[in-house]
Amino acid sequence: MLFGWSVVLFANPTLFADTPSFAAGLAQIVPQGTLAVLCGIAGAGRLVCLGINGAWRRSPHLRSVGAFIATGFWFIITLGLLKAGANGTGLAIYPVLMFLDSYNVIRAAGEAGLSDQRHGRVTGDGHPN
Repeated sequence: MLFGWSVVLFANPTLFADTPSFAAGLAQIVPQGTLAVLCGIAGAGRLVCLGINGAWRRSPHLRSVGAFIATGFWFIITLGLLKAGANGTGLAIYPVLMFLDSYNVIRAAGEAGLSDQRHGRVTGDGHPN
């Protein structure tokens, strides 16, 4: 979804200026071009992590970091909508994405711990070998 956001922002360079809920809120936090680049990098990174998911034992660590970064983007977008006073459908979507990615952080971090245990990096009591 972050990569999709990037594509939309690049395809519509005046989207923030033309959309009152973005102009009054999100544009005050981060410029559209900057957000487009950052969403593109983060989104592409998450797609790569999903592509190697399970093929490399450190992939849960990367997925956890990616979900943490995505949580920040959804928070910024939600904050921008709240700042603009936009009580539209975005407030039904972006906070949910933020909380779902927060849950993804917890799940992927748990899988990372199990992966570390399985590969002898951490003992059963949580201490490094």
